[in-house]
Amino acid sequence: AKVHIKVDTGMGRIGVFPEDALNFVQRVQAMKNIQIEGIFTHFPVADEKDKSYTEEQFEKFTTVLNTLGEKGIKIPLKHAANSAAILDLPHMNLDMVRPGIIIYGLYPSAEVKRVIKLKPALKLKTRIVYLKKLPAGKSVGYGRTYTTTSETLVATLPVGYADGYSRLLSNNSEVLIRGNKAPVIGRVCMDQTMIDVTHIPGVAIGEEVTLWGDQGIEETAERIETIVNEVVCMVDKRRVPKLFIKDGKPYKIKSMLGERLL
Repeated sequence: AKVHIKVDTGMGRIGVFPEDALNFVQRVQAMKNIQIEGIFTHFPVADEKDKSYTEEQFEKFTTVLNTLGEKGIKIPLKHAANSAAILDLPHMNLDMVRPGIIIYGLYPSAEVKRVIKLKPALKLKTRIVYLKKLPAGKSVGYGRTYTTTSETLVATLPVGYADGYSRLLSNNSEVLIRGNKAPVIGRVCMDQTMIDVTHIPGVAIGEEVTLWGDQGIEETAERIETIVNEVVCMVDKRRVPKLFIKDGKPYKIKSMLGERLL
């Protein structure tokens, strides 16, 4: 079996400490049917403006690599750079890199340099399934956290926190319909969300709604005080159908019913 050995230079997660790395590698080398293909470390704050801690980590990792080299131990793949380091610290690229969130076309944080232009590779969309006019003074949703102040056209969307649209977005987000922003009103339910579409002319059942798209992922992350990585990962893999686009055209759909080409 081929393995990669993790060196904990300051993440405090898995891995051997730098001072134990040589002994550990030698022990693994002596094991039957084990081939050391790579050795790596990971950076917890490479996405922050201050790179001093990351530089210290890389220095520790480099020391480990030099020690192994002095002992005649050759490991083919040495890697350390995550998405943030790929953008800001190219001298840490070594033999390979481990891009994560930038594969989705998203920057790791607002503090990394925009040295390459990224475009989000995904959008979360749904459609209006129900419309209802409510007079002034009517409450919307669980907990009655929103009350209409005038006649309001409320649209219901078949998406909720079970799908990955966070309950923290209750009364705290906007969606897009034909380029028009529509506020989320009331609490996000398990599989339904209500929005105010009073100001959008001709809105109809079946109309497409963008929950987040080219810009909305970072905005959503800010609203619920988290990172874009979590927003993307929250989308349920089973409940939410995925439509794949190639050369600008839909070519495959994947859902609970299976996968099929279009």
